[in-house]
Amino acid sequence: MPGKTLIYVGAEADGLYRKEESDGKWEKLAKGMPPSPQVRAIAIHPNDAKTIFVGTQRGVYRTKDGGDSFERMNMNDGRHVWAIKFHPNDSKTMFLGTEGSEVYKSTDGGENWDHLATIINQDSVQMAFATRILGIGIEAKNPDQMYAALEVGGAAHSSDGGKSWTIVNKEFDGDVDLMDLHGVTVGGADSSAVFISNRTGVWRSRDRGANWQNLNFEKFSDIRYSRGVESSPNDPDTLYACVGLNFGSEAGGVMRSTDQGDTWERFDKGINPASTTFGVAVNEHSPEQVYFCTRKGEVFGTRDGGQTWSSHVLPEMAGSVKAIACASA
Repeated sequence: MPGKTLIYVGAEADGLYRKEESDGKWEKLAKGMPPSPQVRAIAIHPNDAKTIFVGTQRGVYRTKDGGDSFERMNMNDGRHVWAIKFHPNDSKTMFLGTEGSEVYKSTDGGENWDHLATIINQDSVQMAFATRILGIGIEAKNPDQMYAALEVGGAAHSSDGGKSWTIVNKEFDGDVDLMDLHGVTVGGADSSAVFISNRTGVWRSRDRGANWQNLNFEKFSDIRYSRGVESSPNDPDTLYACVGLNFGSEAGGVMRSTDQGDTWERFDKGINPASTTFGVAVNEHSPEQVYFCTRKGEVFGTRDGGQTWSSHVLPEMAGSVKAIACASA
């Protein structure tokens, strides 16, 4: 049987929480964090589960002791971080995305961050906030090939390791439901199939964004608004996607595909999430363990590939949640 698993959840209004899967109590992690941290991104080091990076409204913070204490990393002040991604072949190299569509890069394990590019889409839908990068995807076999999910600006592609970006929105332009991207992942056996999530579900490209195909969630689920998509670390053909009825709905769940998105099924069988799913996490070292969080602070987990589920409700003060991660302790 797998060993102990730690779950981390980021709350937009009330910081970061940690829980041992079999324990009954959530811990709020605050030492070294900024005042009233708004946590929108969590990235666990692929080779060291105690080293975790967290994106906040005041830049990126790191813990080396599993969350007991944090320190702020060196980057420009005032950056709201929404996405953090490790390079697939070099854990010292990392990328992050901000509100304002900036891409930052670190080559020293997250200590220092340099501005790499600003992704500009003149056709982004004007919202009450600046366009945000909500996800970054990298091809494992061709890591100079990168992707960004823009809220509400569609998809962007880089072929030079993030230095320059091209908007790849041929199917999305002018439709706010399609332009409102919430996540991106790279999967497929050849590591080049790209998947994005938006208000209509999940779309796929096999030509680096030149063309996008709607994977037609309506055929498989009565709810299809998607807040994120992740590929399984051990099987690039397996995908998990968050779903809900809309941003603030009282229905949520997780879809799974085992064939690169051709067909999907509801993964969260036997439970009834009470709000839209906002994040899904697969344990990199025990991929049969999958956890997801809903907007209203529910957390559900499976340790056996979806056969059975456990519930881990956050304290009411946590409020709206935005991110989840898990790791073997």
